[in-house]
Amino acid sequence: MQAEALNQRFRPALMSFFLRRIHNFAEAEDLTQDVIVRISERAATIDASRPDAYVFQIAANLLRDHWRRSKVRTSYELETRSVRGAWMDEIDPERALQSRQALSTVTGAIRTMPERTRTIFVLFRLEHMKQREIADLLGVSVRTVEQHVTRASLILRDSLRDENGVTE
Repeated sequence: MQAEALNQRFRPALMSFFLRRIHNFAEAEDLTQDVIVRISERAATIDASRPDAYVFQIAANLLRDHWRRSKVRTSYELETRSVRGAWMDEIDPERALQSRQALSTVTGAIRTMPERTRTIFVLFRLEHMKQREIADLLGVSVRTVEQHVTRASLILRDSLRDENGVTE
């Protein structure tokens, strides 16, 4: 059978079949079209004595696949919503801008630090080295490393306060 003949013969029954089960016209239309395409591709293998049974077997299989995909999609959406809600805020342009400005302030403050303080701060906070390792690497005491880390933290705090307009 040609696609147009198949369309005329089976479209109303297929649309009715799908609409009773999924209650969505656009999805029913898509599934109906899928059935007609599959039938026209396999026209030579259709049992001429029972074409309706073959057509509705394809429709039932497509419907089963549709429900399976829908279930997976719904499960995925629920999971991502719960995960997103647990640890991730929605992307907010204002918040993104504030974050960029804060990052700019922090990098600017790090650049203004004395070289030794900056080096120790970067090794400690960004490279996650232990204070003892930094002291051994630079040939200074652990107390000196602690003082430089404190000085760097105060510089950063003051820079962020200045950016946010906080006064004491």
